[in-house]
Amino acid sequence: MKRNTLQKQIVMHALKEMHNHPTASQIYEYIHQDYPSISKATIFRILNQGCEEGIIMKVMVSDNEAHYEPINKPHYHMRCRLCSKIIDAPMIYHPEFDHNTFDSPDFLIEGHTIEFYGICRQCQKQAKKETNHEQTPTTRSKGRNRT
Repeated sequence: MKRNTLQKQIVMHALKEMHNHPTASQIYEYIHQDYPSISKATIFRILNQGCEEGIIMKVMVSDNEAHYEPINKPHYHMRCRLCSKIIDAPMIYHPEFDHNTFDSPDFLIEGHTIEFYGICRQCQKQAKKETNHEQTPTTRSKGRNRT
């Protein structure tokens, strides 16, 4: 039986509070403000133990850094290609994909993940703001022609 230490409780609480599929580094930054004695190595150890125990899910996306979330019902993810934010995709999970639903004697399917990528709402708004700012006409002296 694994111990439920104060450090583990702090990491799990942070993971639940953050709601943004944080990386171990982001969890460390979040915790370090109030608990400077908890090291990044301890956070990695607790996250890895949680994955082994089945209470934390490691989310690997194409930004090559592991993100974490408390285990909940299976679902898919969407990743912003500009800011790397990960959010849950609002679509139905397809458990039938976890089994050999096609005829392939050369491969045994054990599970699946689907990652959608694009641009999150915040980055869309920021890009629109920047575009509008660039398109704002500069102040010019009208009626003067220099030749």
